Amino acid sequence: MRYLIGVFLPAAAQVLVVFIIASMNQGNGSWAGLAAFLIGMIAIPLTALINGLYVWKNPQHSMIQVIGKCFTLAFITPLLCTLTLFL
Repeated sequence: MRYLIGVFLPAAAQVLVVFIIASMNQGNGSWAGLAAFLIGMIAIPLTALINGLYVWKNPQHSMIQVIGKCFTLAFITPLLCTLTLFL
């Protein structure tokens, strides 16, 4: 359960945001979709790896601490992807 909440759900949220941004910017001459896709290709697996290591190395932490740290780290990618919309 800890891996589901700490690794899978943050990665799924990242995939959803990257998919929405990439699909909204198809064919309108914007490079934001490509930038979001490239950021997602690198950041989503790295975030899942880091979150997995965090959950594995800290079994004594409560579920609230795991959720807080994993989702805080996971929201860096959607923030970067939405910033590409304004560049």
